[in-house]
Amino acid sequence: MVVLIKRYRSIVPAVLLFSAFLSGAHASKRGAKSALPLPAAEGALEAPSPADIEQNEFLTRISGIALNIVSFPKQTVKHVPFTSAYTLLVKDAEEKEVSGMPITVSYPASRTDDSIVYDEIVLTTDENGRIEFMPEVPTSSFNAVVTFYPTPVNSNPETVKAARAASVTAPYKVRTDLAKKSGILYVFDFDENGRALTNSRYILRDFINSGVRSGNSPIPSPNYLNQSIASLYKATRAIVGNSAGFMVSGSVKFAAPSERKDDGTYACTLVADIVCIDMQNGAVLYKTRQTASETGTSQYLAVEACRKKIASQTVQAILYGM
Repeated sequence: MVVLIKRYRSIVPAVLLFSAFLSGAHASKRGAKSALPLPAAEGALEAPSPADIEQNEFLTRISGIALNIVSFPKQTVKHVPFTSAYTLLVKDAEEKEVSGMPITVSYPASRTDDSIVYDEIVLTTDENGRIEFMPEVPTSSFNAVVTFYPTPVNSNPETVKAARAASVTAPYKVRTDLAKKSGILYVFDFDENGRALTNSRYILRDFINSGVRSGNSPIPSPNYLNQSIASLYKATRAIVGNSAGFMVSGSVKFAAPSERKDDGTYACTLVADIVCIDMQNGAVLYKTRQTASETGTSQYLAVEACRKKIASQTVQAILYGM
């Protein structure tokens, strides 16, 4: 519920002084009269400004409104258009369609690694209380949402907050187009002592289960983790040539040693630092840092559960971020 608060302010008019003057050089004192100041008008209401009126009308109008997602498109692939539009229906408190209402649509437009930039467009509901939003062909990958909300009439925090409270969202999913190409994995698991083990078998498994043709890097040594991406790319390219579309490089390390909790279980937290590389030119396509925590009845089980969890997070981040 939106509570409207009317603000009143008393106005005291300036005291008006009237003096009567008699003509001539000498006026009778009894004939000369001066008007006393008029009493101030108390409780007078200040007329609301047009901006206040507009804001109150807006808050009243959206107080019982309901925005409903009628339909939204399935996920697409980067550089491939969505197959259908987003459809929104707006009804009032009496379940009647609301026509002529401006609706702001906020949607993902671009990204730099895990930082997403959103664009906005304002559409107006038709006579049936509907709007349709058809996104442009996506040039980036996303696993995000489109947000719809009544367009605020001003930037007043109260107005914006009320408009946002009426918002609804729908999925906006764009998978990387590189998923249809084969990938190379160069991501090493580390133990609690900071020693590199082997390529993450869980990340490799999740890539394959996601339908991506992937294999371990032909370079078995983790030495390139301490060198430049350009060096890793050059060495790998010399071996595999044009056979792969991208490479995933990085590490999965302990954020802190796993510990035994008061209830007897063990807790583990891992951090994955990942870089995705275009195998055609060596360009960095995407960077991400993923963190995951899990518990288990033993130290081993806690670590294994955490490795599986962070692998799933990492693969999903890559498929919808690269």
